[in-house]
Amino acid sequence: MVERKKRVAVLGLGIENLALTDYLLQKGAHVTVCDRRTPQQLGERYTTLHNLGVDFRLGSSYLEGLEDFNVLFRSPGLPLFQPELVDAMRQGVEVTSAMRLFVMLCPCPIVGVTGTKGKGTTSALIHRMLVASQRRCGAQAYLGGNIGIAPFSFLPQLTAADVVVLELSSFQLEDMVESVPIAVVTNITEDHLTAADPNNPNYHRSREAYVQAKTNLFRHQDASGITILNNDDPTCRTLKEMAPGTLLLYGSSPQSPGAWYEPTRDGQYKLFWNPAGEQEELIGSDRIKLRGEHNLLNIAAAALAAAQAGADRDSIVGAISAYHGLEHRLEYVATVDGVQYFDDSFATAPEPTIVALRAFKEPIVLIAGGVDKGVDYLPLVEEILASSVKAVVLIGKMAPVLKELIIRLGTEKGKVPFLVDGGTDMAKVMAVTREIAKPGDVVLLSPACASFDLFKNYKERGDLFKQEVRALAAKQEKAI
Repeated sequence: MVERKKRVAVLGLGIENLALTDYLLQKGAHVTVCDRRTPQQLGERYTTLHNLGVDFRLGSSYLEGLEDFNVLFRSPGLPLFQPELVDAMRQGVEVTSAMRLFVMLCPCPIVGVTGTKGKGTTSALIHRMLVASQRRCGAQAYLGGNIGIAPFSFLPQLTAADVVVLELSSFQLEDMVESVPIAVVTNITEDHLTAADPNNPNYHRSREAYVQAKTNLFRHQDASGITILNNDDPTCRTLKEMAPGTLLLYGSSPQSPGAWYEPTRDGQYKLFWNPAGEQEELIGSDRIKLRGEHNLLNIAAAALAAAQAGADRDSIVGAISAYHGLEHRLEYVATVDGVQYFDDSFATAPEPTIVALRAFKEPIVLIAGGVDKGVDYLPLVEEILASSVKAVVLIGKMAPVLKELIIRLGTEKGKVPFLVDGGTDMAKVMAVTREIAKPGDVVLLSPACASFDLFKNYKERGDLFKQEVRALAAKQEKAI
């Protein structure tokens, strides 16, 4: 708890810290907001907080003099190795975060979900499962964290009977020493190994540091804790001995105890689990709307976590069968002239693009490229050549790098897909794509790179893609 007499600074006024600032003000704390932006750039946030008596240190020197404070609440986008932060800690200043304080204050159980990819879909599914189940016992389920909802915005409403689901990034976890009772890790590959986002320059100096951050989700549990790991993921398999309490596994083969999926003779899948010791079929893929085997893993993880948090079987199955997925995650947009369009703009690293490619048997026109995140793109190129990709529309700074890799490796294997420059805006990208795609094809925006060379973020990239696709669909409908 933050004492009134302590001098408190909030470093970075994003969604998470904005809600934290409101909370701190309600508790009587005197708060100073330190942010790189100007009052004009902060806009209404500045005006509102200034009127409430908040002090500001803004502009390029916003991190100077941090030793003036007792407690610093760091934005996830600010590196722990930032020199000014390091100096402040040396002088005895406490450095923490909004998420750490929330975990300490939360009066009800928390289900924490992390992973390189899949954590958003899994978190949203767990929440949906718990909403229905909690309603039956007169309580609530809340969703927050990296998914874009600040948990301090709903902290005042929480009771001991409620449940909170938190999607947590590596940057929210890297200094976490508090524990959550139920922890889910979807996978750990490579990401955030270079500073790709100019607005959030945080990154991990090594893969080891990245893995360390992710495992903070469960390493501080006691024997009563529950850890749920993806046994198909090579890194997760190495972490099983670290779980302090109960360990549940999920994957594409039988797990004990845990959940898994199996193929059927008709090309479908069935999802099984054995949380009570006896194997039981949970649901078949004919009732699942999410596309791709990777989403069967996300569903298995969500079912286990929700059940451990108190959800009943009917609520779990009902949520699975009704769920369409999150925006920009392999999201179906429309079919135009026999071509299916999918928005997977959230794929900002090679691994999720590899997963997306495996979800289709149809010929694929792939839109890929952007800003390098300091990872190996060779596995992506190998998957492009092994998959049904017939053409790649290349965009952004990584376009020439990907082109060279595809040509070199494709020449060795005797298979080079059609490669074309997509230009520098989405209208041009779509015009190029339209010339290539034929009825029966899939156009897949799954860039495998960050977006910051051509777009503000992955959301803008995906929104512009969908805008262009829907304009094509409207034109087709008008012609009919």
